[in-house]
Amino acid sequence: MSSNCNREQDLLLFLSKNQGYVTSKDLLEVLNVSQKTVYRLINKINNEYVDSPLIISERGRGYKLDYEKFINYQKNNNKYKEIQFSPNERRKRIMEELLLSSPKPINVYHLFSHYHVGDSVAFNDEQIMSEELKKYNLVLERKNRTLAIQGDEVNIRKAIKDIIEIFNTIDIDDLKRNQELSFNQYDVLFILDQLRKIEEDLDITIPYPYNVNIFSHLYILLSRSRKVPTRLFTDKISIEEMENMKRDILYPVAKDIVHNIEKYLNSSLPDIEIYFLYQYLVSSRMQGSLVKTSTFSSKVIQVTKAYIDGMSTSLGIDIDSQSIFIDLANHIKPMLNRLEHKIRVNNSLLSQIKVTYEEVFFGVTNVSELVGEKFNLPAINDDENGFITLYFAKAIETGQYQRPIKTLIMCTTGIGTSELLKAKVSKKFPELEIVDVVASRNIKMIKEKYSDAELILSTVHIKEDVPIPYLLVSAMFTIDDQKRLQGKIEEIYHGD
Repeated sequence: MSSNCNREQDLLLFLSKNQGYVTSKDLLEVLNVSQKTVYRLINKINNEYVDSPLIISERGRGYKLDYEKFINYQKNNNKYKEIQFSPNERRKRIMEELLLSSPKPINVYHLFSHYHVGDSVAFNDEQIMSEELKKYNLVLERKNRTLAIQGDEVNIRKAIKDIIEIFNTIDIDDLKRNQELSFNQYDVLFILDQLRKIEEDLDITIPYPYNVNIFSHLYILLSRSRKVPTRLFTDKISIEEMENMKRDILYPVAKDIVHNIEKYLNSSLPDIEIYFLYQYLVSSRMQGSLVKTSTFSSKVIQVTKAYIDGMSTSLGIDIDSQSIFIDLANHIKPMLNRLEHKIRVNNSLLSQIKVTYEEVFFGVTNVSELVGEKFNLPAINDDENGFITLYFAKAIETGQYQRPIKTLIMCTTGIGTSELLKAKVSKKFPELEIVDVVASRNIKMIKEKYSDAELILSTVHIKEDVPIPYLLVSAMFTIDDQKRLQGKIEEIYHGD
């Protein structure tokens, strides 16, 4: 079931990336499936979307995604739930129940009876869940036909946030009005009020998905505090960490919010809750006056420069660090804190980023590995790589750092008018890399000598069949020539 689900997702993402019609042959190659499977996947997707077909088909042209319907489909797709669960989904749901009740034991029959599986399957699930929980330094304990999860509270909360998928799909704007979300509405309103207070006190805005991360942390704090009110954290804060925190402008805000939570719960909380909320604030991207006055440590500066240099090499472009540095550094600063304190921010656009900006994402992933080794950082996950990708993708989309187009200048003799044209083109279109000026009589050698050339600008009509796009221009390179060349450049970039 999960395999088919992945194929459906791959199909939709591929169609979303290609705005026009796509042939069935292209789909076969991308999905690596048979023609019948492609038909079956498309029919299944269209049948699930009840209003009208999500994927449009036209004889002789292929398939095309109705993009507006696709956006709506993505937003509402979580409403359609399968009655049956895959083994992986079953184990996740059981871990959810155990984590929320930890350390209270739950009867094995109660946990598995709903899924109609035998003892051998249940035992196998226990082994797999036990291995998964080890990642969080948690132990799945079995006693007298019961199961319970044992471990430090901080690790239990991290596991809850990662494993319970609803915390990774929250839409803050949807929380108050969506009754299908199984949240305590009183808690939701209280936490949203605290988020507003944080923003007002600091005169900032906490954008998505960082506001979701703080919401999830506070919601889990409330839920766990009610279930295990006497359970204390075993973590200790060093005197140095405490002093550094108290000097930060975020500390009194975190302290006030925790105090408000104590009044809301009518019970006291350990001081370490202030420290954990403070870390979530430090790990969040913020927009506003606080950001404008923030300073960067030498480590943030070095890591940011390493990304810019690494991506310049990876993409083969010369990135002007001044224009991208501040934005990227404002992301790197909280990211380093997230890595240190194992705070994970879910990137809901990750699958689309991987498809839409495949080359950039691949480059960022490689650079992240090098940066991690150089600065001795914890592993930088794909969610973080996806966020970083967007900064470089934005620069590319705005045309600031398009890779240079390797271009040949051609004239009758290869000198004189070609050199004049080269000077004019280089001045007006810096995105073109003039690799050489050539004579039209040497056109037959172009394929062998200039195999990587992507464009020919010629002052003479090319009659031969040349496997390189070319544009006929005048040696004076008029305004009309410049407009036509701009169109050709956009065509080449769009073709990528």
